[in-house]
Amino acid sequence: MKFLRHIRSKRRLKDIETSKSPKADLQSTYLERTPPYDGPDCTRNLSDDVLHRIFAEVCPHSQDESYKNSEEGLIEDGCALCDLRDLAQCAQVSKRWWNIVIRRALYKHIRIEPVHYCEREIILAEKRKRKSFFDRNADPIDAPKDRFLQLMRTLRERRDLGSLVLSLRIPYMTRESCKAELARTVAVVPKLRYVDLPEGFFTDEPSSNTLKQELQASCMDIRRMKYSSGSEPSLTQLARNRVWPNLEILELSRINVENLDLLFVLSGFANLREIRFKDLPWLDDSLFRPSSSTVPAFPALQQMTFQGTPRLRAAGLVAYLSQQPNQNALESLSFTMTGVAVPEIHQILSRAPKLTSLSVTEDVDRSFPPDPPIPPLTSNSLKFLHYEITCHSSHKYGLQPVSTSYYTYLSSSLLQGRLASLRHLYVRDGTFPETLLLPPPSRPFSDSHMPSPHLAPRGLNQPLYIYSKGLDEMEWNFTSVEPASEADGRRGSLSPARPVSFNSAESLSPAWGGHARKSVMVGNGFGGFLAVPAEDAGRPTSSGSFGGSKKERRDLWR
Repeated sequence: MKFLRHIRSKRRLKDIETSKSPKADLQSTYLERTPPYDGPDCTRNLSDDVLHRIFAEVCPHSQDESYKNSEEGLIEDGCALCDLRDLAQCAQVSKRWWNIVIRRALYKHIRIEPVHYCEREIILAEKRKRKSFFDRNADPIDAPKDRFLQLMRTLRERRDLGSLVLSLRIPYMTRESCKAELARTVAVVPKLRYVDLPEGFFTDEPSSNTLKQELQASCMDIRRMKYSSGSEPSLTQLARNRVWPNLEILELSRINVENLDLLFVLSGFANLREIRFKDLPWLDDSLFRPSSSTVPAFPALQQMTFQGTPRLRAAGLVAYLSQQPNQNALESLSFTMTGVAVPEIHQILSRAPKLTSLSVTEDVDRSFPPDPPIPPLTSNSLKFLHYEITCHSSHKYGLQPVSTSYYTYLSSSLLQGRLASLRHLYVRDGTFPETLLLPPPSRPFSDSHMPSPHLAPRGLNQPLYIYSKGLDEMEWNFTSVEPASEADGRRGSLSPARPVSFNSAESLSPAWGGHARKSVMVGNGFGGFLAVPAEDAGRPTSSGSFGGSKKERRDLWR
């Protein structure tokens, strides 16, 4: 008994010392020092739309109407859980605020985060541990799972709140381990448009059959769906059973179906605007060329993505873009390791007047064909271009890599002013920005339709933001290229800046250090340019100039 009394007394003294600490005193007296507001309600004269706009700034992710999953739509700045807590506290101010927050923000686009992206996570992680006298280092509880279970209970008890949910984003491990709970949740959200689903759902695994049946029966307004290897029967049934008539995004990965069945499936989605083909070695040009009039044609889409389709050629897309509805609809096109050759890209650009984004990612083993002359890339609507041509073959006898000729073709198209609306360019050549300040190359990469050589433009006509990265570099280098000025006879210039890069670099958010490297272009004395880091990172230290103690200097791998 004396031993237990001694423990209790030490525990009591420790609690008293903690309560007397300055930090605890500051937290306990913060509300007491803040005087209550007794004046008139200034928000009474504001409309509901204005208040909704204010609450949207409190919690930005509550207005995320995109169909990206939890991993694709990472919150770059701020803490989503803290923003959600602040929004919930706003609902407790008045009945009017409660109606606006609950009906239009809090339960509209739900996002469950695994952790707090702030200092609060350190404190909460320590409190979540199930500690005892004999186990002081217990494992913490699964916080994302508990949050999801509480959400499921709330939506099932309040069916009126379930009818407000439009999207539900759940962490990967939570949706993989809570399939039954997810099925019970989607059963009470009839207006759901997007939900993060486990991987077994897309491959027709038996463990996900209950979830799929509940989603097909209760949620008829799903806008994005994916079908992977093993789900061919479910995909072909869509031609007979129109389960999700408002589908907008469809992704097909590693499936094996006939072109006829796929065309009948696509013809049933009147609102389809984006399709993604991934790892389909059987996909060829016959998909875009119906064999008879009874077979439905490939629908007009806004975005198309092809990845891992080696049998696809440019001739099929040219035939598809020969129709006026398809030309006016297509806005984004992406090729990654396909059969579409880079010298044939100009044929697609000439038939896509509304195209604003183009991505070409290929690994080449032959140089750009010099003969016959290839027309330059021409487009008046293209704004984003990912031209990532790489060559991993070894350089024999000190020769330049074969990918250099492809970037020469791109630079000639830019210097001839054929891409007038282009603003953002991504290349896998670290020396590409310097080539834009040189005179345009001669044939075979010059325009053969120019009446005389002296009429050819000798520089860019628009500002261009270039993101370049070599094969041995890990981050994108940003360079701003300004056009030459004809008034004062200045040549084009390169100026540094540091925005967050796009597409391939957008997965590294600012919270993870995903900034492009800042550099300044200076002359090297021989007519060329040299990229010098703009930030003063200090002089590199050698292996013998480490700081610290003598023992640390000896350990080179410390």
